[in-house]
Amino acid sequence: MKAERKRWSALLIVLTLALVPMLQVVQASANDNPLNKTQNWEAAAVYYHTPCDETETFRMTEEEFYRRKVELEEDLIIAYSRYLSTLRGEEREALKKSQKAWIDCYYAYIDMLLQVWDSNIKVDFEVYGKERRTNIYRDIVLVMLGNRIDDLTCWYEGRFARMEESALAEKQQELSENKKQLQVDMGLCLYVTTENYRQKMMAAHRAFYAFYDAEQAFLRAVCGDNANVLTTEGLLQVQRMSYVTLLHYAGCRFYHIEREE
Repeated sequence: MKAERKRWSALLIVLTLALVPMLQVVQASANDNPLNKTQNWEAAAVYYHTPCDETETFRMTEEEFYRRKVELEEDLIIAYSRYLSTLRGEEREALKKSQKAWIDCYYAYIDMLLQVWDSNIKVDFEVYGKERRTNIYRDIVLVMLGNRIDDLTCWYEGRFARMEESALAEKQQELSENKKQLQVDMGLCLYVTTENYRQKMMAAHRAFYAFYDAEQAFLRAVCGDNANVLTTEGLLQVQRMSYVTLLHYAGCRFYHIEREE
């Protein structure tokens, strides 16, 4: 997909956090892993004190994280206000609704993650040897803020994600398949989480889909029924949330194993 390289800079935040790629999950065999399996999950996350890499958010102090979060929130306000000032009429109202839906989604994820995922944990993503000590809440918050700032900045500059027209049909199918997979992955998070945490998880998932619809409505207001832009931008949002969901799932599995032990 030849989308403009806009926004993907935001995903560098993800790489900076030193998290492994999760789109190709590899199931390690028992022979590859010298540690025993627990509850059919990879055992590496259980053995918290065995050597592994540490992410930026793991090493942050609470003060450092709070300062970074506030800085990004301030940057977001600036990026949104600047872009909003250039719009009029239907486009302006559509952006307001999209931004409100994003804010609702952002705080729904914060509300959900603060239940139990704001602590330093160890995840393995089912890839033996790729374990990381990290903080799921901090990772997701910083990624969500960075992505939204990047979107608003690029739209202000008139850069909307696009692909080669010849790839459109293929990417529309990919978008449909990715949406289905995202629902499966969200369901897995719910499956390995105890009942008392599920209501806020489901609320966060619903908030994402409400935001997705609001953003598509905004894009239609600005770009019309441009299938290229709608598909490319939609695929970008779904892929981002798939990453966030798989990261969350890794955290859910860690807590599941910890409590089973």
